Amino acid sequence: MKPELLVKSDDDHVLRSLVSCISGIECSNFFLDHLGRSQPDQKSIVAGFQSFAASILGRTMSDIEWSNEYCPSRQTRDCIDIFGNGNGFVVAIELDKNRADQVAKKFVSRMAILPPTSIHFVSLCYPGTENMNKSECTKYFSYCSTLALRMGSHYAGFIIE
Repeated sequence: MKPELLVKSDDDHVLRSLVSCISGIECSNFFLDHLGRSQPDQKSIVAGFQSFAASILGRTMSDIEWSNEYCPSRQTRDCIDIFGNGNGFVVAIELDKNRADQVAKKFVSRMAILPPTSIHFVSLCYPGTENMNKSECTKYFSYCSTLALRMGSHYAGFIIE
């Protein structure tokens, strides 16, 4: 079980590296049976996956400085799940259940609070419930991709099934 890339805005070299790295992350240990668990248990599983993914990114893309739970603004409590600071760009990776409203909300809020530089934004969605609509999530990935390009940035949307 690995993240499936559904939308990629362009062929930027950093985005290409991110996609390659994230596509190779094995997720079975985290999301194979998490749906039947309590919310606190699911939160713990996602936190473990977040640390695991950040460590893989750190080893694979070592020219970027990686951190978890990066809060770019003191005025808001909006923290980026996995943040990367590169040479002339930043990376924001948000882990969420595969819900279109969550994808849109995180994209808008994070793009607004990040510095005015090139942003490589990744939505990495994991199973939330068996009834969540993958096609609607994919549609919003496409909207985020279009908006990122209009803002001089880059976007990729993944779903872990």
